[in-house]
Amino acid sequence: MNRTPLPYWQSRGYTLIELLLYVAMSSILLTAVTYFFGMMVDSRIKNQTINEVNDQGSAIMDYMTQTIRNATSITAPVAAATGSSLTLVVPTGSLSPTVFSLSGTTLQVKEGTAAAVSLTSNDVQISSITFSNLTRSGTSGSVQVSFTINRTNPAGRNEYDYQKTFTTSAEVGP
Repeated sequence: MNRTPLPYWQSRGYTLIELLLYVAMSSILLTAVTYFFGMMVDSRIKNQTINEVNDQGSAIMDYMTQTIRNATSITAPVAAATGSSLTLVVPTGSLSPTVFSLSGTTLQVKEGTAAAVSLTSNDVQISSITFSNLTRSGTSGSVQVSFTINRTNPAGRNEYDYQKTFTTSAEVGP
């Protein structure tokens, strides 16, 4: 028996139930894929935030430690005191005194008579900084530096919320 195909207007198509089932399955799959990509973007932003804070904090700490080691003496804070700024006498006359201080939420360094230069970008802010002069009599000088740095988060988004405290100490060079 030879069957001829039905014309297109009489051919069997999808039922309404089948069509609704396919649309529902497609939307569930699309929602899952969208959620997955959203989580990937949030994770990438969080990692960038952590790297930004760690990189800038480490760079600041390295710069300050190197400057302290190259200095000849500590002017402020005085021995056994704590302050929010650090003043160092350095061997290069045009760079002396070198002053580290906080201006708002930006850490700055002022070398000699030059204008203060920011050590942090606009992406991060320093919420607290402490310089402790640990110098004892008969020693060249020692300073403990501690600061907390966090990512600026004007939108209040969770993936930009990260802070870290850096602490180190360094001795003034000979």
